[in-house]
Amino acid sequence: MRVSLRLALALVAICAPVVPSSRRRTWRDQWRADLWHYAQWLGAHGSAPAPGSSLALLARSAGCIPHACALRIDDWSLRMVSHDLKFAWRLLVRRPAFTLVAILILGLGIGANATIFSWVQTVLLQPVPGVDVSPLVSLSGRTTSRRNLSFSYPNFIDLRGARPDGLDDVIAFRGVAMNLRGDGEPRRVWGQLVSPNFFDVLRLRPVLGRGFLESDASALDREPVAVLSYGAWQGLFAGDPRIVGRRITLNARPFTVIGVAPEGFRGTMIGLSLDVFVPITMQRAFMSGQDRLSQRGSAFLFVFGRLSEGSTLQRAQASLDVVAARLAEAHPVNEGRGIAVEPLWQTGAAGMLLPVMATLMAVVGVVLLIACANLAGLLLARAAGRQREIAVRLAVGASRGRLVRQLLLESVLLAAAGGVAGLVVAVWTSGTLMTFMPPTPFPVAFDAGVDLGVVMFAIAVTFVTALAFGLLPALRASRPDVNAVLKDAAWSVGGGAARARIRNALVVAQVALSLVLLVCAALFVRGLNHARSLDPGFSLLEGVMAAVDLLPNGYDAARGTAFHHRLLEQVRALPHVEAATIASNMPLDIGRGSEMSVDIEGYTPAPNEEVDAFYNRVGPSYFDTMGIPIVSGRPLDHRDIDGSQLSVVVNETMAGRYWPGQDPIGRTIRFGAGPAIVVGVATDGKYGQMNEPAQNHMYVPIAQFFRHDAILIVRTDGDPAPVIPALHGEVKKLDPNLPLFDVRPVSEHLKLAVFIPRLASTVLGLFGVLALLLAIVGLYSVVALGVAQRTREIGVRVAMGATRRDILRLVLRQGMKLTIIGLAAGLALSVAAAQALRSQLIGVGPTDIISFAGTSTVLLVVALLACAIPARRAARLDPVRALRLD
Repeated sequence: MRVSLRLALALVAICAPVVPSSRRRTWRDQWRADLWHYAQWLGAHGSAPAPGSSLALLARSAGCIPHACALRIDDWSLRMVSHDLKFAWRLLVRRPAFTLVAILILGLGIGANATIFSWVQTVLLQPVPGVDVSPLVSLSGRTTSRRNLSFSYPNFIDLRGARPDGLDDVIAFRGVAMNLRGDGEPRRVWGQLVSPNFFDVLRLRPVLGRGFLESDASALDREPVAVLSYGAWQGLFAGDPRIVGRRITLNARPFTVIGVAPEGFRGTMIGLSLDVFVPITMQRAFMSGQDRLSQRGSAFLFVFGRLSEGSTLQRAQASLDVVAARLAEAHPVNEGRGIAVEPLWQTGAAGMLLPVMATLMAVVGVVLLIACANLAGLLLARAAGRQREIAVRLAVGASRGRLVRQLLLESVLLAAAGGVAGLVVAVWTSGTLMTFMPPTPFPVAFDAGVDLGVVMFAIAVTFVTALAFGLLPALRASRPDVNAVLKDAAWSVGGGAARARIRNALVVAQVALSLVLLVCAALFVRGLNHARSLDPGFSLLEGVMAAVDLLPNGYDAARGTAFHHRLLEQVRALPHVEAATIASNMPLDIGRGSEMSVDIEGYTPAPNEEVDAFYNRVGPSYFDTMGIPIVSGRPLDHRDIDGSQLSVVVNETMAGRYWPGQDPIGRTIRFGAGPAIVVGVATDGKYGQMNEPAQNHMYVPIAQFFRHDAILIVRTDGDPAPVIPALHGEVKKLDPNLPLFDVRPVSEHLKLAVFIPRLASTVLGLFGVLALLLAIVGLYSVVALGVAQRTREIGVRVAMGATRRDILRLVLRQGMKLTIIGLAAGLALSVAAAQALRSQLIGVGPTDIISFAGTSTVLLVVALLACAIPARRAARLDPVRALRLD
C-alpha cells in the first residue's frame, strides 16, 4: 500500500503543472489529502486483497488528470480568451504607428515566403497540373557517365511488358510541334505523342469523349485520332460541345477528335503547356526522319511510371535493375545501359530550377528571421514602457502564465494581420515568375498563383512567426521586479540591462543575416554580369531567327534540300542581310541539342568509357553567319551535299581529346549514318548553358543528314526588325502554304542563357535590400532607445562640459559596435552560404573579394547613417530639459 500511495502522489505531482498557478497549491493539497485518507480507509475497511486495494488507490489518483485538464481549459475559456483578444486589440489600435510598422514588416516577410512557395509548388510540388503526382515517378536511361537518357519505343514496349515490381504501369510520351488547321489558317501548336495508356495511368477522365484505347495505337490503317487539351478546346475551338467526332488537320493529315482532356491538365512535359495529344504510333507524321518505332537504338521517348500502393522508390529501382539487365542481355544495343527511377521534381525543368528554388526558399526564410528579430526588438522596447502595468497586474494576483498568454495573443493578432497583408502581397507577386522568362519557341507555362496550398502555408508561417517574435518578449516582460517597479516613480525606459542585451543580440543577428543575403545577391549579380560578358563561342548578336517546318507540307529530303537552297539564296539578297544559314538547333536554346555515340578512328576507349558527342545539323555559311572561327581545315559548304562523302566539323575539345598533338583533318568518325571525314576544327562554344564545362561537339551538313524542321538564322547589319516582314514574304513566294514560326531577334534568344542567374540575382537583390532596410530599422531603434534611456546621463555630461562631438562619438560608438560585431558574424556565415551556392555561380568564386568587401562597405555606411540620426539628436539635447525629466 505504501508503494501505491507513493505512486499516486507522484502522479499528482506530475499533473500539477497543468493546473493554473493561481489554483495549483490548493489543488495539490486537496488531492494529496484525499488520497492519503482514502489509503487509510482502504487499509482499515477494505475487504479485497492488497493488490486490489493498490489498484483502487491508483485508479482514484488517475482522476487528477482530467481534473487538472478541466481546470486548465476553464482558465483558457472562450470568454477569457475573447476578453484578452479585445484588450490586445485596444492596445494595438491605441498605438497605430507601431501596429502599422509591425504589419508592414510581417506582410513583407510572410508575403515573400508565400510568393516563393507558390513558385516552388508550381515547379517542384505540382509539376504536372491537374494530376496527383504523389505516386508518379520518372524513369530514364543511365550509363556509367550519363543520366536522364531517353527510351526507344521497342525498349519501352519491353519495359511495360516486363511489369516491374513496385510499378502499376508506365507511360511514354514525346513533345512535338504541330501545324493545326481547324476551320481557318494553320496554327503552330505543341502537342504530345503518347502511349495508349496515357490517360488511364494518370487517372484522368476526359470532360468530353474518351481517352485512347490500345486499338487507337495499333490500327494505323484507319483514320488517326487525337485528344485536345481543355485550353485548346476553349481557345482554338470556342468550347464547341460538338467537337468530339470532328475532323481537324495536323501536319496536313486528318485526325478525328475523340475527347477533351480535363481542365487544368496541360500535358506531362514539365513546364510546358500542350494543346493536342496523339498516339505515339503517329511518330512519322510529326518527327522528321525515318520510322523510329522499330529502331531499338533510336531513343526519343520520356517515360513516367505509377508506383504501386505501398511501394517505394527503392523497391521499384531493384526491379528495374533486373529489367535493365534482361534488356542488355537480349539486345546488345542496351549493353551498359541501366534504368533509373526518381521523383518528378528532380527531372526536366523542375530539376533545372531546383537549385535556384531551394536557394530562394532559404533566402525568404532568412528574410522572415530578420523580420522576426526586428519585431522582437520592437516588442521588447514596447514592453519596457508597460512595466508598471504588468507589475500592477502581478501584484493584484494575475499569474505569469496569464500575462504570457495576453502578450502572446497580442503577437498573434499582429501576425494574423501581417499574414493577411502577406497574402495580398503574394497575390500581387506570385505570377511574376513568368516575367523573368524570355521569349522561347516553346509554350513555357509556370502559372504560379495563390491557391489553398499557399494559403495553408501562409497560415502555418504566420503561426510560427507569432511564436518566433512574440514568445521571448512575452517571457521577459512577464517577470519584472514588482517591488522595484512599483517603488520607482520614474522607471527606466529600457527595462533593465538584461533586456538591453537581448535587443542588442537581436540587432547583431539582423545585421549578420542581412549581410549574408547581400553577399549572396552580389555574387549572383556579378555572375550575371560575367555571364553576359562571356564568349558564347559565336559573335552573332544582331540578327533574327525563325523556325520553318517542311514536314506538314509533304516535302521529302530532295525537295526539302532544294527549298533550303532557294530560300537561302533569296534571303541573302535582301537589304541589310549580311549572311544567312539554317540549322537544326540554335546554341544556348533550352536543352543541349542531340547527342549520339561515335567511334573515333585510331582511338581506343578506356574500360567503361563512353565516346559520345552532341551534334548540330547545319547548312552552308553556318560558321560565317554565326561568327564561329574555323581554326584548321574548312567549314561545311556547298560541297557537302547528299551523295558525296559524309563530312563533319569537330570542336577544339573533341579534337584535343581524341587526337592530342595530331592533325584531325582527314580522320574518320563513325556513327549511325556511316563513316564521316573530319574536314575542319571549330573553336569551342557554349551549346546549352553558359556555365557548362567543355564538351565534345560536332557539326554535320543538313543536306547529308536532312531534317524537315530547321531554324533560319540571319545576320543583319543592324536592327533586324525591318528584315522580318521580308523573310515572311520570301517564304510565301516559295510556298504560300508554308508559314514561319517563332520569329525572334537573336538578342532576345540570348536572354534565355541567363534566365536562371537573372532570376536569382533579381530576387536575391530585392530580398537583400529588404533585409538591409529591416536591419537598419532595428539598429536605429536600438540606438534611439539607448539615447532615450540615457537622456539624463547625456544632460549631466553636457552640463559638465562635454561637447557635441563627444556626445556624437558616445552614441555612434554604441551603434557601430553592434554593426561591427554583426559584420564579423555575417562574414563567417556568408562564406559558408557562398560555398553552398558554388555550383550556381557563373565565372565568380564563392570568396569573391569585390562581393564581400562591397556589401560590407555598403552595410557599414548605411548603418553609420542610421546611427547618425539619433546621435545628432542627442548632441542637440538641452541639458536643462534633460535634467528635469526625472
